[in-house]
Parts: sequence; structure tokens; C-alpha cells
Amino acid sequence: MNQQLCIASPNLGAYSETFIKDQITQLQPGTLIYHGNYPVKSRDGDWQLPFPLNIHLLKGVCRKLAPDFFHKIFSSSLAKFLKKRGVTTLLANYGPLGVAVTDACLIANVKLVVHYHGYDAYEYATIEKYGEAYRHMFRHAYKLVAVSTEMKDQLIGLGADPGKIAFIPYGINLHRFTVTDPASNPPVLMNIGRFTPKKAPDLLIKAFKIVHETIPEARLEMIGGGELFESTRALAAELGLTEEITFHGVQTSEEIIRRLHYSRMYVQHSLRPISGDSEGTPVSILEACACGLPVVSTRHAGIKDAVLEQVSGLLVNEGDYKGMADAIITLLKDPELCRQMGKAAQKRISDNYNFSIQAAKLAALLDL
Repeated sequence: MNQQLCIASPNLGAYSETFIKDQITQLQPGTLIYHGNYPVKSRDGDWQLPFPLNIHLLKGVCRKLAPDFFHKIFSSSLAKFLKKRGVTTLLANYGPLGVAVTDACLIANVKLVVHYHGYDAYEYATIEKYGEAYRHMFRHAYKLVAVSTEMKDQLIGLGADPGKIAFIPYGINLHRFTVTDPASNPPVLMNIGRFTPKKAPDLLIKAFKIVHETIPEARLEMIGGGELFESTRALAAELGLTEEITFHGVQTSEEIIRRLHYSRMYVQHSLRPISGDSEGTPVSILEACACGLPVVSTRHAGIKDAVLEQVSGLLVNEGDYKGMADAIITLLKDPELCRQMGKAAQKRISDNYNFSIQAAKLAALLDL
């Protein structure tokens, strides 16, 4: 266990944030704090804000009515806790949380590394809210971690020093995955992830409608939940695809791997919606590639790093669901091309997204 390391995260239980769980497992921090962008819980239960701010309702009222006062109390309390625990490095997940802990790290003389993941670097409302606070954090943080080359450029545009930014993509634990042969699998298209605007499940459904008209035996399976889950199911019914699309809801990682193993390809139509939100690098795409599946997706964020166009998959422009349909049809009609691209996808992940290698890069950045 790395006693001098503290990892801070908004939560510990989100099924869609496996990368944070893997991060904690690999880095073994001696101290772990969580619970919102102002993390006020410790894993060991040995820290809380001074009374009465440790009462949830009063804490919320104080944050809303007297944010500067709350931040001062929070920073002082967290700094004392970090000193008591002997923490010398704090890894903060997401930009807003990094903002919250910056002053505490300054008080406690703790090295701050902020790990960006997606929306925190792109969403317009977040950038507007934290613009100046981000620049304050950029000045004092030791390093910033970007999970895609596009995100690195985005952080520079927001005012970060290029010399402080480390490009460390998510890694995949390859021991968890065995390789399938997509050419031998049925014409099943697999999609995994939250039903959110940035994943545009409606455009994937519209693309599949075109695919099904050309290749009636094709099937689409979608795993995950989210705010657009019901509206997406309604769209599938409206387009007469109730029997052709299966909505599995949230599934375990073991079940996800099992279903990937009988799929022909992985499909996802990520885009930047009106909110400005964006992917980092979708872990589901990395996992599908690790299983040896070709990918049909969009030229969006870290997908452009992970998927080599015309080599390990086919990419289309954001919003071009007709182009996505054409790409899917191309692969469904050519099982041998699926096999070749699947092999290239698995090699791409093995060479560039190996979990142990990426974790070692992060550990080196943290001086562990």
C-alpha cells in the first residue's frame, strides 16, 4: 500500500467508472476520500468536517449560501487530515474535484495531480463555471492527466501549461479477456455504455434501422442504463425494431465479456452534444477491441486514438448515422474483414492500452 498517496474521487460505486476502481486497485492508496466534488468521506472513516458542517443538510446549505466560507473550512480541515495521514501526493479524479482540493494541497504542501476524464474538460456549463478556478488549479497542480490527445489540446486551450500535461490513456487488464473470432460469430452488433446524449443511442438505432433493411438477420444488443434508456426503447419500438434490438440494462463485467464473445462487431455513435459534453476514451471500445472485435464508431475524442481507421475499425463523422450504417453493412458482408480488423484491434490494445503499462506510467508520474 502506498501510504503517502491519497486518491480523491466523487464516488466509488458508479458502474460506468470502472477505470477509477482499477486505478484504486492498482495504485493501492493509503488514503481514499470520496463523496461528491467536495469529497467529505474517507475510506477509513477517520475524517469529517468540523461540527456542525459534518451534518449533511447544514453542509449543503453552507455550500450554497456561503461558498467561500465553506471552501475555507473544507480546505483547512482536509489539509489537517492530509498532514495527519502523512500524505505527500493527491490524485484527484475530475477537474471540479481538483478545484475543490487545490487550496488544501497548497496548505498541506501536498503534490496535486488532476486526472481529467471527459465532461470535465469539455462541457460548456462546467467550463463556464470553473474557468477561473481551473486556471488557479492549473497554476498550482504538479501534473494534469489527459486520456486522449484531443483532450490534451483541449486543456491547453483552457489555459494549462503543456509541460504539465501527461497523456496517459485508460488501460485494459488483458488477463480478463480472451479473444473471440468475429467471423465465426452471428451478425450481432454490441453496444455498451450509459444512455446519454454524448453516446447518441438514438442515432445508433437509426443507423441500425438502415442496416436491418439491408441485412434482416442482423441484431443489435445494448447494455447499460441512463436518462435516455426509455426514450431509446420507445424509438426502437416506433421504428418496428422491438424484436431485433435487445436492451439488457446494466450487466456485470463478466456478462459483458460473455456477450462480446458472440458478437460480430462493436458499435457506438459518440458525439459532442449541445451541452459540449464529450467522451474521454470509452472503456467499452477498448474492452471490445481486447476481445478481438472490429469497431464501427465516430471520429470523436479518444476513439480516434484507440481505433485505427481502415485497420482495426471503421469511423465516420459525428452525426452521420447513414455513414455508420454503410460501415456496419460493409463489415457484416465481409466476415474475413471482420476477422482481420479484430486481430488488428486486439494488437492495438495489447501494444498501447495494456493496463499494467498505463498504471505504471501513472505511478511514475506520481513518483510511487
